[in-house]
Amino acid sequence: MKFGLFTYKNRNNSFNVGDHIQSLAAKQYLPQVDKLIERDSLSLLKLEDKIAVIMNGWFTHHPENWPPVPNIVPLFVSFHLNSAHAAKVLNKEENVKYFKKHSPIGCRDTGTVKFLKERGIDAFYSSCLTTTLDKKYKSNERGEDIYMVDVLYKDDMFSQYKASPRRILSDIKSGRILKLFKRGRQIKNIFPKSILAKAQYITHSYRNDDYNEAERFALAEDLLKKYARAKLVITSRIHCALPCLAMGTPVLFITGGGLFNKSEMSRLQGIIEHLNVVSTEPLVLDKSIATVARTLDPKTIDWDNITNPSSHTSYAEKLKSTCETFITNLR
Repeated sequence: MKFGLFTYKNRNNSFNVGDHIQSLAAKQYLPQVDKLIERDSLSLLKLEDKIAVIMNGWFTHHPENWPPVPNIVPLFVSFHLNSAHAAKVLNKEENVKYFKKHSPIGCRDTGTVKFLKERGIDAFYSSCLTTTLDKKYKSNERGEDIYMVDVLYKDDMFSQYKASPRRILSDIKSGRILKLFKRGRQIKNIFPKSILAKAQYITHSYRNDDYNEAERFALAEDLLKKYARAKLVITSRIHCALPCLAMGTPVLFITGGGLFNKSEMSRLQGIIEHLNVVSTEPLVLDKSIATVARTLDPKTIDWDNITNPSSHTSYAEKLKSTCETFITNLR
């Protein structure tokens, strides 16, 4: 059997290295990578041989490119069907039959479980495969570095205008420009000066033209090694927070603002419950899994002794076993 690993099509001027971090989570289980498989072109592939693929991650920016070609041998774990495209995928009977053929479908979030079950597809909550990154990347070293990674990035209007200056005019017309400094004020209200002074600032968003595919995977590896040894990581990125959780690095997830729109919340429900959370707005979540979010008050946080929840561990161990068994049975 040959083995494939997801790579990602350029859609905008930049890419999110969190996608490659998800691929690295799957790569831990593969005996080798025989082919890079473009996640959003699965029905367009020309494959001579059968190729096994761990189908974790976000699906799909191109719902018309579904289902995958028959030569893909899939393991559906940590699968997320985004609310923006779920109906386009699940309204096609061909797609429903494909999911049923390869069920049960392990889902990254409770929203995806609901979408699939409504179409009669056997599905369950599996959590995210990045919670198993300790398998390869956990470090016994713990340094003094504090990283702030894209905190409240959905509300970072300065970065948005830098990437697309034309947005300035539309935001002036809509009045959104009045929120230009809101994110900065929120950050100052949440974090003590001592944390802000020590923090190093990292982003998961990089220009497409600056990195080829090999360099993107190398960047993802480098970030994981940084996070594994950090004293504290503060982020609004799922695929920064969950790897830190896996590797035992104290992590704080900051949410609110643009992260509360419908599409974003469909990604967060079933994930955010396993994290220490600071929310800039009232937090409303689907309680369909047993754990509940640990929402912290910034005024009472002991910044030198943040302890992660451990509710993810049983799901992570199940994911490890499932992926290992899948690979063993194919070899």
